[in-house]
Amino acid sequence: MTTFSVSLRSGSSGNSTFIRTESAGIVIDCGMNGKQFSLALASVNERPEAVDAILLTHEHSDHCSGLGVVMRRHRIPLYITAKTYRAAKSQLGRIDESLVHLIAPGQSFSVRDTVILPFSTPHDAIDPVGFRIASSYGDIGVATDLGHFAKPAREALTGCRIVYLEANFDPDMLETGSYPRFLKQRITSEYGHLSNDQAGQAASYLIRHGTEIFALSHLSQENNRPSLALRTVSGQLETDGAKIGRDYVITASSRFECSDPICCQTCLGGIDDSLSAEFVKSRQGERTGEQLSIMPSQAGISDGGGR
Repeated sequence: MTTFSVSLRSGSSGNSTFIRTESAGIVIDCGMNGKQFSLALASVNERPEAVDAILLTHEHSDHCSGLGVVMRRHRIPLYITAKTYRAAKSQLGRIDESLVHLIAPGQSFSVRDTVILPFSTPHDAIDPVGFRIASSYGDIGVATDLGHFAKPAREALTGCRIVYLEANFDPDMLETGSYPRFLKQRITSEYGHLSNDQAGQAASYLIRHGTEIFALSHLSQENNRPSLALRTVSGQLETDGAKIGRDYVITASSRFECSDPICCQTCLGGIDDSLSAEFVKSRQGERTGEQLSIMPSQAGISDGGGR
């Protein structure tokens, strides 16, 4: 079976990531309604009945708005910290509590034979976490709401081959934008969101510790642009001596539709060329999040192309 990961939705409009490992189908967050959830999975040839678990990072609505409906409709088990479960209960509505499995940061658990490590993240929620998903083709890390690249996240993501990393805002766009001052301060706080520059610094650390593929996530629609986030993060990596196609792959997750799947078997060294036989370069318009993907064998970033 092909193992892969894909961002189903990304941003304040809704967040959800699907990961197909050798033994399990795993969804992280469910910030979309039931119909959108089913359609998103269908677009990557999956279905809700093949999902073995939903993991919730935190209780903010853009991560759990459709969770209760999806659980009632498809009876998918939920893995969630105790504090987050208490905070999210009113949003979930009536659910079968036998489907709820309580987890704790720093304590690994398994879904089928897939080992998962939740880790604490610095964000203004009750008990926010990110996740590291084990795979024989290289672990996958998801950290999409970070006020800063704190030690628990840094340690948990070290060695992950694929990382879904927040790049929420461009500081200049945020400062000159229309958001009220209190909201700007929240976003830039130690428990807010990661800027493009901070994402670049985090990526610079991660690439030195085994990460090959970056999927920039949770981009602000008002205070960022995918092309800007990609240039900023790639610019930092290039400054550090890394080269696109030789050392890393980078993509920006789409806001309103599924992004291009990342095949876990594919790597820069060519374990499996099923996805990298041709360089994939795509850009969505502003309506769909202006997605731009950089895959192996391309030496630069371009805003051209489309699908």
